[in-house]
Amino acid sequence: MEKIKKIIYLIPFLMYISFFFLYGLYYVLMTSLGYNRILSKSYFTLDYYKEVLYSKEFLTSLIYTTKLNMISAFFAFILTVIILYLVFLSKRKGYFYGKSFQKVIEAPVFVPYLVGAYGVLLLLMRRGILNNVLMQLGVIKSVQEFPVLTNDYNGIGIIITYIWKALPFMTMMTLPIVFRVDKKWDALGKLYNLSNYQFFKKIVFPLILPTLSVSFFIVLTYLFASFETPYILGVTHPRVLSVSVFDMYAKGNLDTRGKIMVMNIMISVISLFFGGMISLALKFFSRYESREW
Repeated sequence: MEKIKKIIYLIPFLMYISFFFLYGLYYVLMTSLGYNRILSKSYFTLDYYKEVLYSKEFLTSLIYTTKLNMISAFFAFILTVIILYLVFLSKRKGYFYGKSFQKVIEAPVFVPYLVGAYGVLLLLMRRGILNNVLMQLGVIKSVQEFPVLTNDYNGIGIIITYIWKALPFMTMMTLPIVFRVDKKWDALGKLYNLSNYQFFKKIVFPLILPTLSVSFFIVLTYLFASFETPYILGVTHPRVLSVSVFDMYAKGNLDTRGKIMVMNIMISVISLFFGGMISLALKFFSRYESREW
């Protein structure tokens, strides 16, 4: 009975949220198909989709966005494995401080991307904190000797921010598994005389791989629609998709509204694709989870 009451109390809120969500979805879809009451021309057309999909600017932004996100997620994945291995070693040798490590690794998770992007900008720009420190130490003699790490074509500042945010998330998702594995399979490792590296490679890594894979796709899904970091640390060309959409909105040209909605749909479809990959990964790895444990 209590559960039914809670559901009843939630119904007005869910109806309110659902109305705006469904209306927004309806508006985006209809506008992308040419139905826009604001404009005098309002009829069914696929021209907006053709313009976007055959646009060189859109394809450039799509490739650039995918490149930045894949590089960031890949390096976060590799660094997570390295950190977990170091944690595994330190725990085995008896000098791992779990609570202190957890606080340090969790800290970036609670920092918004907007704040993180500004922090990276202040730290790594040519007249930033790191540049001044290196000049004071005599490592470099002028501002020009410092490499361009923010607002650069290769998106180095964006990648650094993404990794800084994704790394703790992926680590905290898999850290409990490392602790559980060490306790459960330690006797087996001693029986086969496995070294620490062999134990981690043959026992720990296969068990953390499912969670790491899911975390990898979660990070990709979020980064694809991320706006603040590339807006602050990116360049005018090429731009990520979310920044391109924002710039088109900011110009206020109603004639491009259909193209904007198509680009929003493309971003949503790609995010849904990564969401589907998460679901498939969960189903795939769930078959073997019971056997492994």
